[in-house]
Amino acid sequence: MEIQRNEKRKKVGIVLPSFNQGKYLERAIKSIVENMKHENISLVVMDGGSTDNSIEIIKRYEKYIYYWQSQNDGGQAAAINEGVRHLEDCDYIMWLNSDDEFEDEIAVNKIASFAQKSGYKVCYGKSYFIDEKSQKIGTYNTYPFDCRKIKKECFLSQPSVLVDKRVWEEYDGLDERLKMCLDYELWIRLSKKYEFGYLEEYIGNTRMYENTKTSTMQSVHLDEAICILNKQYGKVSVNWIYSKWLYKHNLEDFRKPIKWIIKFFLMHKKAKYIREAQKNCNYE
Repeated sequence: MEIQRNEKRKKVGIVLPSFNQGKYLERAIKSIVENMKHENISLVVMDGGSTDNSIEIIKRYEKYIYYWQSQNDGGQAAAINEGVRHLEDCDYIMWLNSDDEFEDEIAVNKIASFAQKSGYKVCYGKSYFIDEKSQKIGTYNTYPFDCRKIKKECFLSQPSVLVDKRVWEEYDGLDERLKMCLDYELWIRLSKKYEFGYLEEYIGNTRMYENTKTSTMQSVHLDEAICILNKQYGKVSVNWIYSKWLYKHNLEDFRKPIKWIIKFFLMHKKAKYIREAQKNCNYE
């Protein structure tokens, strides 16, 4: 995609939440700084009171950072929401977790240009999974927006999503009660009013490793997803119940048609799994 440069470019605000992620933090900040060569970006770093070398890294890049703080916060969602409040003059909002990074130095320009040209209030692109050394190990399953499919799975990769700031403020940003599905819950709320634009370009990459929240808090992730869907739609796709069943019994995914048989059986167990999730999740 051609890099867009002109005086009428809209400003992108990026929040980088972090806590004791000194191992990856510099890569995340550098990937944003490199994108500043081609896009009008304001960077806010919200550190949750790290005790590792995170502050040293932040200070090293201080000249590129519009605002930063390091103190105890109310969790990731609260930190991101507060960070956005410091980005008053921005037109678009993104957030990049401190263990993730952008695909290249024109990633933000690509998604911002697409948003500005298309007029979509929420835009997202493609994403790779990367390992601890930033080597590509897979591709996140993304495809063109479908408000029906979002009930069954989250096909938006968070570091590749850009939101119009007025829309972010209209919906009060992220729900601070959530620990894992804060992004998925926001996409669902926004999808009830807005159609999302899909850019078939790689934007942000998600890092997968042994101690990442996604791998260590899978039970919380599934419980939150079930509670969110039950509240927002009044029903939960059997896909999520099936995933919870697999996790609960420490099983690998089955092939068809065995998977269909199990899902049929679980259709009659939905209420039980929803009640269990509600006991474990602070989302009503």
